[in-house]
Amino acid sequence: MDQPTKGYVIVASRTKFFYVSACNLIESILDFYPEAKCTLVTEERFLDDRGKRITDQIIFCDDHKRAKLWGMAKSPYDLTFYIDADTEVEHEDIATIFDLFEDNDMMFTGLPEERSYCYAELKFPGGQFELCGAVCLYDMRNPLVRDFMQDWYDLTVEQYANRWWPTKEDGTWDEDTYPRSLARWDQFSLWWLVNKEPKYQSLKVGILDDDARWNWFSKYKFKHNEKPIVIRHYSSAAAKQQDF
Repeated sequence: MDQPTKGYVIVASRTKFFYVSACNLIESILDFYPEAKCTLVTEERFLDDRGKRITDQIIFCDDHKRAKLWGMAKSPYDLTFYIDADTEVEHEDIATIFDLFEDNDMMFTGLPEERSYCYAELKFPGGQFELCGAVCLYDMRNPLVRDFMQDWYDLTVEQYANRWWPTKEDGTWDEDTYPRSLARWDQFSLWWLVNKEPKYQSLKVGILDDDARWNWFSKYKFKHNEKPIVIRHYSSAAAKQQDF
């Protein structure tokens, strides 16, 4: 039986900041795992010799605000680990990520209340965010996972364009249960598909063990993790506006 292909997907669109960050991230993966296969999804206008040199494959995307979801859906690997571009790998355990599925189809890091001081929005009348989309481990051999990734992008596009929102029985938007402030997050479209879309209720969706070390936000307190950090996340709204 053929072994599944395994690789990392990184998406960089909209600004040069993300492209440079993505290249830095890929180089940090290779520092600890030289055999890693990395696909860079980016806009053609950003690509340079550096990006070509360090990647296994290049896929061109557009400049949509959530091109990351489109890129996730285009993964060329059977077993895929997506990582946000504004991160850095700093531990050799990055090579072990594909051993952590634990009979799941998709795995994320979590959004527990104890770390809520880092999150802009967590609870709402209709539920609570539980999954963070900054990293995602998923099995593209499962057709349902492939559909999910594409639907996550498609639904987010509709959500950002104000063409989709959960409705009441009378067909009007249910802004009481799902406040419109949630529309800015692709975490809401993720939450909806995982929790409300019947098609995906059979998917096994989990949270990585010791998940904070796989997506260590720069503002986290040390008490959230006792093991070495694998991926450090430098999330900065100001930096993301740069186009140098």
